Amino acid sequence: MTTTHATATAEQPALAIGVEIAGRGQRVVLAGSDGHIVDSAHAIDRGATAAGIVQTISLLVEQMLATPAAERGPVNGIGIAFGGPVDAGRGLTMRSHRTPGFESFPIASIFEDRFGLPTVLENDARAAAFGEFTHGAGRGARDMVYIHLGTGVGGGVILGGVLQHGASMTSGELGHMVVASDGPRCSCGKPGHLEAYASEHAIVERMRVLLASAAPRATAPWTASPGITVKRIFDAYEVDALARAVVDETVQVLGLAAANLVTALNPDAVVIGGYIVEIGPAIAAAIRAKIRQYAFDAAARRVTVAGGQLGADAGVLGAVVLALESR
Repeated sequence: MTTTHATATAEQPALAIGVEIAGRGQRVVLAGSDGHIVDSAHAIDRGATAAGIVQTISLLVEQMLATPAAERGPVNGIGIAFGGPVDAGRGLTMRSHRTPGFESFPIASIFEDRFGLPTVLENDARAAAFGEFTHGAGRGARDMVYIHLGTGVGGGVILGGVLQHGASMTSGELGHMVVASDGPRCSCGKPGHLEAYASEHAIVERMRVLLASAAPRATAPWTASPGITVKRIFDAYEVDALARAVVDETVQVLGLAAANLVTALNPDAVVIGGYIVEIGPAIAAAIRAKIRQYAFDAAARRVTVAGGQLGADAGVLGAVVLALESR
């Protein structure tokens, strides 16, 4: 296990602990209701079980509660953003694609019992949606759709200021919207889902397929380090026909999905997070144009489209806000 620790000084009238459990490791922050991160710690606990990861996080939370800012307090709760399906109402993680032991795992009650602080659990993409809604690109909106583009495609829906969960806790699983009935298989096994086109893996794989059948002259620029990445594909849009084909298809399916969401939900804002942060604002502008092309006119005129502002902090800050609001 490796850990990093960073500290900033600031006094907050209401503080909470935010925890993120994701593919890039575990992160614990102490932050206030204004979104300012007072203290942050990070661990990479590879190959651990659920119980091992909980122990690692518990040690980081203990560190956080021992900081001067936390001792001045009060620390009002713990919010957990988990990279996988959850039952937020019961505080259970349902499973993890990376770590064994998180099946129907009562993580919220474990932390409540250990630290005596009320603890809330949320899926990491929904937590990121709430972070952007309260402190990022969605500030000022009443109804917002958040699309997260990464190793998978997720998101969150906020209506009337309330984060939606749905009847089976799957609201916001935007990556499993159907964008082509005969499209490639998604990670869930069904055909034509948005994630099968717009995840990082899907974009890179489509580029590899095109390069495999291309002339050597076309493949030469892609043999150099650092290899094929989403950023390289988007950066090559103006100069490489294969990259342009992959980007155009990605924007098309994202635009169709976003247009349907705008028509159905009529939000004030659509916020797009994830790899868009590395690519820049061009993809948000392209998706905005697709929304205007395909969505119901009145809804398309009303909505704003922007890239996320919080980057890697979106999920953990969303967890902090959820913890503070649950008091």
